Amino acid sequence: MAHGPETRQLVWEDLKSSREGGGIFTPGWDIHRTKVPGGWLVLVINNPSGLTFYPDPEHKWDGASIR
Repeated sequence: MAHGPETRQLVWEDLKSSREGGGIFTPGWDIHRTKVPGGWLVLVINNPSGLTFYPDPEHKWDGASIR
């Protein structure tokens, strides 16, 4: 499917966050990720907010922490 300028967009996936041992971690953060060439953009919305690039060329990261 061709993508014209009007259809290009970043599609963000919500990530859930919890504390070790259980319980939802809710410090008022919204955490999202989107696939981009070579990895992921990870966005944390809070005050202040942050955006970072996570290199993962094959997009293997499932969004979870390593245990």
